[in-house]
Amino acid sequence: MFFDQKDRHQQMANAYDPRDTNRDGVVSPQEAAAYIQDYMKNATPEERNQILRDYIGGMSADQRREMGDAIVKSPANPVQNVRYDDDNDLVDAYTRTAQAPTQQGGPSPLEQTFNSGALSNPLVKAGLVGLAAAIGSRMLRR
Repeated sequence: MFFDQKDRHQQMANAYDPRDTNRDGVVSPQEAAAYIQDYMKNATPEERNQILRDYIGGMSADQRREMGDAIVKSPANPVQNVRYDDDNDLVDAYTRTAQAPTQQGGPSPLEQTFNSGALSNPLVKAGLVGLAAAIGSRMLRR
């Protein structure tokens, strides 16, 4: 079960994941997206909302805009627009993207969202990996 994977949470909190295919010790955006999706599937709605609200609340306006733009630009998710200046709307958009069904054998909609060219933006890339680290840290304090 996701919550019992203390080693995985520790590695993610330290920005390292065993799924790091090139073993460079860095969590890739794809690895972070997979971890975030696992968390979103297993956490309670209250836990999900709280960690996203805490994380998004600490982002700059530019980071929020870039994250919202990345979500909206991806055809892989159900979100068509996002008000990045509204915490509730951005949390909802991120949650719906992370929980959208995965195409058989393909990457998750969250991975597709952040692989659709948006990862060339360092703010978006850092935000995705940063959220995975925040989740890992929170899981270790559970």
